[in-house]
Amino acid sequence: MHNIYLNNITLIKNERKILSEVNVHFPKGKTSVIIGPSGCGKSTLLKVAAALIPIDSGNIFVGDKNLFKMSPVDLLEFRKNSSFVFQDAALWANKSVYQNMSLPLKLHYPNMENDIHDNKILEMLRLVGYTDSINLIPAALSNGERKMVSLARALINSPELIYMDNPLVLVDPSVAKKIKKLIMDIHNSNATIIANFSSPELIKKIADFLIVMKDGKIVETGDIESILNSKNPNTAIIISSLINHS
Repeated sequence: MHNIYLNNITLIKNERKILSEVNVHFPKGKTSVIIGPSGCGKSTLLKVAAALIPIDSGNIFVGDKNLFKMSPVDLLEFRKNSSFVFQDAALWANKSVYQNMSLPLKLHYPNMENDIHDNKILEMLRLVGYTDSINLIPAALSNGERKMVSLARALINSPELIYMDNPLVLVDPSVAKKIKKLIMDIHNSNATIIANFSSPELIKKIADFLIVMKDGKIVETGDIESILNSKNPNTAIIISSLINHS
């Protein structure tokens, strides 16, 4: 996977700029964490960076290829090598745990043998700590279990690039501990992580770079040490309220 570049990204909704002239670089093999007050555009920026939301102006480059102008073949390859962990889990409501897990495998590996396919699903569910039936639908799961399945689905293709939109929100401490351990393991691999985390402890442990946002704009970017010691007054306020209080 290549570096990700967002150039002059603007997104307007209901005549309001959700993102305004955003320029940011997410380096490959590193963990970049977007921070900022609630409603500043963190989740939107993540989804734009993954090309899940169309933009009004600007460009997104994966290496030297424009993400929004990729050929179908290149876009499918990008999807195969990347994944998105949604804040609300985003499981298909009418499909079982097994069927939700099967979707990325069937899309990207249609000729995979059935026993390998099923073993990958069971192995990944065990890895995230999900122990209930694979035949249950999401409505029958706890919020923590849905998060586990969502994370397992995102990891099943061993992606090189993983977007994470606050996967720790609204989960109990035992589930949060398991998810944090998995995130730490991913961070220690060669994967690229672009994330929005609400845990100051986790941010301090794994963020290589911080992207500070306010009102849909980038306030400052840099390695975690420089951002934590920034003299920018807006950055200092955000760091004080979101990071240093922990």
